[in-house]
Amino acid sequence: MSREITGSPKADRRSFLKTGALAAAPLAVALPTAAFAVDDGSKAKLARLEDEKAIEALHRDFLRGFNAGERPARLAAGLTALADDPAHEAQIAFADDGRTASCRRVCHASFCADFTGTSTIEQMHRLQGQGRHVHAEARVLVADYVKGQDGWTVASLRLA
Repeated sequence: MSREITGSPKADRRSFLKTGALAAAPLAVALPTAAFAVDDGSKAKLARLEDEKAIEALHRDFLRGFNAGERPARLAAGLTALADDPAHEAQIAFADDGRTASCRRVCHASFCADFTGTSTIEQMHRLQGQGRHVHAEARVLVADYVKGQDGWTVASLRLA
């Protein structure tokens, strides 16, 4: 006594997949628009990363120019070269409004001091062509930056 019911849905694998796909289609269309509508702070994080990247580029340009002989500011007496210390990372602090920033970096600073005294030792060094003392030491380069319409610019530099 087997009865066949006409018009009832088949319970095979293919019909099950079709029904599931049809049910999930409205969710698949609505999900991307809902995901883009929610701002989880990623725009602010991206803007902060872009600002940090711009400040890093300004710092590299400054070091390259300084070591090439372009010295717009006198940072310390006898300073001849600056190089970043790779063992330390930059410490960048942004103001609350995001328009100013301060950056501290540990650098290797090279100094050159001419012997100008009249002592016998200094006179002997000058006569032997060794009239200057060259040394290097670790210093902290502190830079203040300002963000304008054209991007970030260096406001001030000092060597601590």
